[in-house]
Amino acid sequence: MKKLTAKEEDIMRILWAHGDLFIQDLLKYYPDPKPYHNTLATQLGFLEDKGYVVREKFANAYRFHAVVPESAFAGQAVDQLVKKFYDSSYSRMVSRFVKEEKIDLAELKALIAQIEKES
Repeated sequence: MKKLTAKEEDIMRILWAHGDLFIQDLLKYYPDPKPYHNTLATQLGFLEDKGYVVREKFANAYRFHAVVPESAFAGQAVDQLVKKFYDSSYSRMVSRFVKEEKIDLAELKALIAQIEKES
């Protein structure tokens, strides 16, 4: 997957949250200050070129559909973070969370139990 700009991520989050949208509908969900219609159309074109969205023509307008699921995008982002800051070691990342009290041992044990139950 190709890397997204912050503005492209904003658009994808709206599409993931609300499903297929026309540009005018996407603008309704966009926070202020809202981009211009043409600016948003250009960014959607970049997302289409990167393989994140497809468009379907309806009369004089296009409806945009996210083809990359949010879970795949989030997974890639986490993988990149772990690679960059933790030498690709998820255990080092979790260890840091425990040391910095971002997650306590009881929560970690419960998470391990849940994972073992689901496996």
